[in-house]
Amino acid sequence: MNREIYLHTGFLPSSFSMYAMSLSSGLFLLEKPAWAVAVAAVGVILGWPFSILAFLPLTFYSLAKQFKQAFLSGAVTSIALLALSILIDHCYYQRWTSYVFNLLVYNVLGGGESHLYGTEGPLFYIRNGFNNFNFCFILVLLFLGILPNCKEKVCP
Repeated sequence: MNREIYLHTGFLPSSFSMYAMSLSSGLFLLEKPAWAVAVAAVGVILGWPFSILAFLPLTFYSLAKQFKQAFLSGAVTSIALLALSILIDHCYYQRWTSYVFNLLVYNVLGGGESHLYGTEGPLFYIRNGFNNFNFCFILVLLFLGILPNCKEKVCP
């Protein structure tokens, strides 16, 4: 009896968002905020929509640094990907729908049949963020308050 094991990687939305976060952070450090925001949009829309929380500090800083370029690149990328996603969903489901919108409405706002899986309030996500990321989660939350007070560039 021939027993072979086939191993391969699967497309996990959270892993894709992690790769997008790494690339976006690298572009941010290379002082390319428009590209960083565009990659962030790709990671959120094609990957895991909840990763938007990880991209927010980088996106806000990029918008503060180069508003016009960062906003345009993020908006164009988001609109193009959402339109393509809605079109593909329409081809498969024969109705106009957006998986990103449906996922966020169901999980965050509790819209839908909560008896299937259950829903949690905003406090759950804050506690879960602290549980998974401990002190780093607090640093991320403080980032937006600390950033406007930084006057000089820390990195070369």
